[in-house]
Amino acid sequence: MGKPVFLVGYMGSGKSTAGRKLARLLHYDFADTDDLIVAMTGKPVEVIFREDGEDAFRLLEHTIIRTLSRRINTVIATGGGTPCFYNNMQLMRMAGITVYLKLHASALTRRINQSKSPRPLLRNIAPADLPDIITAHLKQRLQHYSQAHITVEGENLNLEELATKIRGFR
Repeated sequence: MGKPVFLVGYMGSGKSTAGRKLARLLHYDFADTDDLIVAMTGKPVEVIFREDGEDAFRLLEHTIIRTLSRRINTVIATGGGTPCFYNNMQLMRMAGITVYLKLHASALTRRINQSKSPRPLLRNIAPADLPDIITAHLKQRLQHYSQAHITVEGENLNLEELATKIRGFR
């Protein structure tokens, strides 16, 4: 029985995409916190942010993390801000293995600009301001992300290598 694996990192770092592939490599289930929140509320994330506010979303996220922390053999893609609120990072570290998918602001900017997914925290940001906003967010969040058990470069991520590190983690 394997501990849950929590993928953390900034939005656009590839947590959901890598998480699905990693789960297959490890023969684990896969869960995405945003998808679970949507299923629980019946509302898209951007609607929750707009109608109920970020605080309400973060509380839902915390509830989901508490529930997922009891799972076994599951790779969990978290939201970009998940480790930064309540005691989520501590909870994830105690329950399982945390993996930080680290990318530089320039790579994140490129990925977010190419993405079709709505990003509630960035919806009113002019494209020219995006690199500075992402850089500032990363600086604020690094204290949380850097607590992960494993840090890997998100650009050119080698999932076989990551799966080996996770299998060997004690």
